[in-house]
Amino acid sequence: MSTDSPDLNRKKQWESAHRCPQCSHVINLEEIDLRAITTGIITCPKCGWSGQVSIEIVEEEGPA
Repeated sequence: MSTDSPDLNRKKQWESAHRCPQCSHVINLEEIDLRAITTGIITCPKCGWSGQVSIEIVEEEGPA
């Protein structure tokens, strides 16, 4: 068995999310409230930026 093998217990996951264009904070689609979905406007909880919801696919590390 090789010691330089990659960690096979970690899985990469793809998630639908909004990424803040100002601070790059990622908000999962599941966490976006109904008001933001219906109006199309979201406020970043990290930096306070407010603007159009822009859903993209982001890669997240799974549990070890």
